[in-house]
Amino acid sequence: MMKTKILLLSLSTWFLITSCQKSGIAEFSTLPVVESYLAPGKKITMTISEKIPYYENAVITDTSINTLDIRVGYNGVYCNMIPLGNGIYSDTAGNISVVADSAYTLLFMFNGNNVYSSTIIPSKPIDVTQSATTIKMSQIDPENQSWINLPDPVEITFSNDDESYYLATVECIDSIRVPVYKDSIPENDIFSSMPVTGTQINIMPMRISYFGLHRIILYHINPEYAAFFMQQATTSQNYQEPPTNIENGLGIFTGINADTLFLNVIQIQ
Repeated sequence: MMKTKILLLSLSTWFLITSCQKSGIAEFSTLPVVESYLAPGKKITMTISEKIPYYENAVITDTSINTLDIRVGYNGVYCNMIPLGNGIYSDTAGNISVVADSAYTLLFMFNGNNVYSSTIIPSKPIDVTQSATTIKMSQIDPENQSWINLPDPVEITFSNDDESYYLATVECIDSIRVPVYKDSIPENDIFSSMPVTGTQINIMPMRISYFGLHRIILYHINPEYAAFFMQQATTSQNYQEPPTNIENGLGIFTGINADTLFLNVIQIQ
């Protein structure tokens, strides 16, 4: 599975939060929560967790998440995913190739219900350009902000004739990490743009946490992922379940495709 790192709250945590309202129902059938991102060149992997109630006196119908018969189909052929423990399943033998512009389906039984989903692998981003591969910045002193000179945003452009969704993540991959904000300990070494349907994403220098080499991953994503991401990013209190494309379940089974760029952030005195 592609290492997405798109700053998503854990699906299992989210669905636990959304289950915290009390209910008069004494019996509760747990629902499967699927998290799977299919990417070309990567073996299909997914994590299955459960949505469980957070109220007392609930009678839970239990299904082991480690003994499910999970199948993924491509071109009419279905292959079983191998359980690896902790709800993780994978096509360990690489029997199913993940190919751009192709459709995939997910099937398994959970608490007597057929769980189903489908997705298409987006095409790889094309005509990708980057306005700068190096920018220079001074370290910012939060206690002395009388003069801050930031470079222009780094513009990532690409073709998008069908107005599909794209987003970018920026991650510091330098072994020596000097914070942009003096004496700070950044919570994350990665940040993400919001999904766009245009042809440009701007990397704002103010959001960069460290000096050094950064990896920019431009993702071509599906509408279900964009909807999931945008609700999470714009909702401060998640009392409603996020969007899902899982029938008789929750979570996301989606295809992604990506291109990788690099940006060097140089500290100046």
